Amino acid sequence: MRVKKKTIILFIPLTIMALTGCRLVDEPIAIGLASPARLQPAPAANVPDETIEKRFTDSQNDSTDAVQSALMWSQKYEELSQKTEELREEKNSLVIENTELKHKLSQLGAELDRAKKELAEANGFLQQMQIELTKWKGDVLGFRDEMRNAQAAQLEALKRILRVLGAETVQSNETESDSLQPTE
Repeated sequence: MRVKKKTIILFIPLTIMALTGCRLVDEPIAIGLASPARLQPAPAANVPDETIEKRFTDSQNDSTDAVQSALMWSQKYEELSQKTEELREEKNSLVIENTELKHKLSQLGAELDRAKKELAEANGFLQQMQIELTKWKGDVLGFRDEMRNAQAAQLEALKRILRVLGAETVQSNETESDSLQPTE
């Protein structure tokens, strides 16, 4: 079991190194446990940083530098105050513009909803008209066929009346019935 753990512990770093493109080290790396002496922190340096010391001593000794520094900071404060005021004005104008755009958006949203409703109604109306038109066409075509059949029946009745009265027919019955049939 310990052999498997050691091989897994060695295999994982080697796999990571191979995948990331690291080259193997030519020299062997010594891995050792840290001794208790190594775990203690290193002693702090007793030499203070000279720049930190200068910073505090220079500002206390020079009174003219303090006045110039105060003037410089005052000037920077004034510039930043002006920039802040400009940014506030810009922010206020953007807030006003944003409010106007939101108002326009709500108006356009209402118009869009109204237009969608009107289009839906118009679409429904057009579908009804299409259905009625199709029905009307069917009725007209059916009526035309009925009219043809009625006219054929009238001609047939007229022929019988003429035969009863003794009139002679010019064409035979088969040719007349063919001529009375509608051609498509």
